[in-house]
Amino acid sequence: MRHRVHRVLAGSLLTVLTFALLVAGLPAIPLAVSAEEDSEQTALADFGACLSGEGSGSLVILMDQSGSLRDTDPDKGRVQAAHYLISRLTAFTASSGVALDVRVVGFAADYTPAGEWAALDATSGTQLKSQVTAVGDDIHDYDTDYWTALDGARQDLAAHDTSGCRAVAWLSDGAFDLDVRDSSAEKPYAVDQNLASESGVTAAEQAGLMDMCRATGLADQLRSSGITVLGIGLSSPNGEPVDFTLMKRITLGGGTNATHHGVEQCGDVSANVGFFYPVSDLDSLLLAFDSISAPGGTVMSDTVTICQGTVCTPGESTFVLDRSIDAVHILASSDVAGLDAYLYAPGSTEPIIISGATSGTQTSAGVTGEWLTPRTLEADLDAATATSWDGQWRLAFVDTTSSSPGQEAHVNIHLTSPLRLEWQDLSNTTLRQGEDVEARLVLRDKKDGEDIEAGRIVGGVKAQVRATSAAGETHILFETDDPADLEGPVPLTIPQDLALGQATVTTSLTVTTAPATLADGSTVEGTTLSPTEATTAVTINAALDFPVVGTRVDFGLLEEELSTTVDLPVTGPGCVWVDESALTLTGVPADAGDVSVSSSASSKDSCLTVAEGASGTLPLTLTASEHANGAVTGTIGVYIAPAEDYDRAQVVEVSFTGEMLRPLDVGTAWTVFALVLIAGIAIPVGLLYLMKLLTARMPGGTLLWATTVVEVPTDGSHPTIDVPSNQWEMKSVPKGARELVVGPYRFKAVAGASPTASPYVRLVSPEAPSISGSPTSTVKGRALLPLAVRGNWVAVLDQPDSPRHVTLILLASGGSRADDDIARVQQDAADRLASRLALVAPTGTSAPAAEAAPPAAAGFGTADSDAAAPGSVFGSGSDPGAGGVGSSSTFGSFGSFGGSDDAPPPPGEPRSPF
Repeated sequence: MRHRVHRVLAGSLLTVLTFALLVAGLPAIPLAVSAEEDSEQTALADFGACLSGEGSGSLVILMDQSGSLRDTDPDKGRVQAAHYLISRLTAFTASSGVALDVRVVGFAADYTPAGEWAALDATSGTQLKSQVTAVGDDIHDYDTDYWTALDGARQDLAAHDTSGCRAVAWLSDGAFDLDVRDSSAEKPYAVDQNLASESGVTAAEQAGLMDMCRATGLADQLRSSGITVLGIGLSSPNGEPVDFTLMKRITLGGGTNATHHGVEQCGDVSANVGFFYPVSDLDSLLLAFDSISAPGGTVMSDTVTICQGTVCTPGESTFVLDRSIDAVHILASSDVAGLDAYLYAPGSTEPIIISGATSGTQTSAGVTGEWLTPRTLEADLDAATATSWDGQWRLAFVDTTSSSPGQEAHVNIHLTSPLRLEWQDLSNTTLRQGEDVEARLVLRDKKDGEDIEAGRIVGGVKAQVRATSAAGETHILFETDDPADLEGPVPLTIPQDLALGQATVTTSLTVTTAPATLADGSTVEGTTLSPTEATTAVTINAALDFPVVGTRVDFGLLEEELSTTVDLPVTGPGCVWVDESALTLTGVPADAGDVSVSSSASSKDSCLTVAEGASGTLPLTLTASEHANGAVTGTIGVYIAPAEDYDRAQVVEVSFTGEMLRPLDVGTAWTVFALVLIAGIAIPVGLLYLMKLLTARMPGGTLLWATTVVEVPTDGSHPTIDVPSNQWEMKSVPKGARELVVGPYRFKAVAGASPTASPYVRLVSPEAPSISGSPTSTVKGRALLPLAVRGNWVAVLDQPDSPRHVTLILLASGGSRADDDIARVQQDAADRLASRLALVAPTGTSAPAAEAAPPAAAGFGTADSDAAAPGSVFGSGSDPGAGGVGSSSTFGSFGSFGGSDDAPPPPGEPRSPF
């Protein structure tokens, strides 16, 4: 028998993830991972320790929806495995007391959440499983866009969770891949490449790959944002090779970790290394999900021989329990189907048999088991219900037909201990370089928070407390294997050389169960569990005569402006200033240009002085050269010194984060309008056409869209329009896009026939009558929009009984104003849908009753006059109130190009000629 005990997590998440992979039906694989073999904490251990210390965290389940899954996973094993993962994570939160928020997201060409964030429990777990099923059923034909998927997850986690305990479980069946499409769409990371050509697609793929793996690129932005990426690569069941090189580089190849894992480097940040699991069928997929389903728990991974005919010693997995363990979860996958599992309780000669020929849950002597697939077994042992507990347990898999000699079974055994070590009042304890502190260290039940007497532990125990600086330097503060040492205050010394500023304190408890006596009188050693750890963020301060500064700042969102200022709190006594040259950037969007952090207090001569006991703030200003999309992360050196004693100055590395979002380019629209107006008077018509062609592009940035079928009331009332948040999809519109595709609907930017008319956007497919909520809503029965399409709606008469029912397309802004914009556009559609439909209802139909349709906007012509195209600069001039030249405004209502009074600007958009 080959037996390995892996210390994989500070909790049980790893085990759950691996088990989930097995249930999915993928071929079973050994779970050995090099990072699990050494003494360093793994990615899952760090994530689990963070969850335990902070008490909460967030996880994105990111599922590939590309068309290739029809071949690599035709039976949707990924769905079953993800269901298993959610079940195990639910059990983890219940047993650990950790609050875990989960969101299910699909990706192909876009990042598409299936629902809102949900605090994981039994109720929300059912809803999350339904979302997983929906994502698994929704296969897309275009792209496997890793950049868009991972950047979407980064933004999602950053906006939702500031705890620092954040992870992505990323499932994909292939490499980063884009497809040639009919439209001239662009990608945010390759705005100059046209995806309608093979050369454009190739260039875009190269640009995306470069941006993901460059220094300060997307992979570094994920790591420096404290996000752990857990990659699961799904291979084809027919054995065709799949290139997972990029997934491995992103998850394992940051900085110095690349050499350790034997992959090409991807980014410079080494912290927050992830994991990568290759799987090839449902069974191995379940094992992979099982491995990440209980962060911070103990997972024993066994590979054993399948016994032929009867139980055999080489085929046994053994583990020793006592009352320091309250639950055991087993997930096992075998090379062959049709086996029976034989589980022997301590001292028993009669096995508990979980038959492979029986479907559903099987229960005996407090043990429950079920064959999830013909080759994958799940079993649970509970100390509260098992008829026997303390002692050695044995598990074997038997082929009663003796037809599988030499075949193996792969076993994950999760041992859950409720015990953890806690430093009481750590959050209220000041830690200073070189000073002693008294720590109250107690053993505590993770689930109910009750203190546990040290005498309850009948086996061995090892307790440890360590401090780790932001630079990764670790110092052991306390260590003992005698529970008696935990009685009363424990004196600890903070090392003088522990770096100032942000750090973590980790409490670690390693339990070994008591030895077991066998029936023949011999003794077997107990089972040593993986350390149960909890990590808490702390601040390491200088001596008492130094000032104290904050260790982390968030610059928030940079959207309209290229610079923003926040205040860093300071407590006296002493003087503080910023060394602007001591800037380290770990994440920067590619288009941001030069990025700096500055302060008015930039030297000891201009430092901020704060009296003893007083508080102040040090202004910090983040500045970028250009607008961009992405995270800005790094550290800035802040000097602290006692008052009038600058020679003793020390540096505190203050970490910072910020989010950049490229704004809508409304200013360009006004500029183009002015240029077109001048050109119409001063230069040849040909130049006007050229300028129109160049400016007939939609502003780039984030777009939220949704479609819904609306029944239009016949009594003159307004319909209720409230699209659930899980039906809104996010799309990144490239800067200068000429086409926009949302679902089956295609919009196109049109220059127009008139040399003096402004460009506009038209719904070009499908070929059905349509109307919009913009001031000039239709020409020849086709909906028109301004170039800035956000904040608008379009109704399409493509339903069998239109205009009684219509399809409503809603377009809203992303970013900080998304919720308000969604509410405005939905309300505007509800208020004006019926009256607008009267303009395009087919002849002979009965349009819904409503108030009289508003007159066509002057300057755009009538609804069926193509001569007066949208955006006519001069309007009709015939009605002073209609916004033409004769209106009270010099050129009419610029936002609508002559819009009538009843047609205000589109919701969420300023008045703009475009």
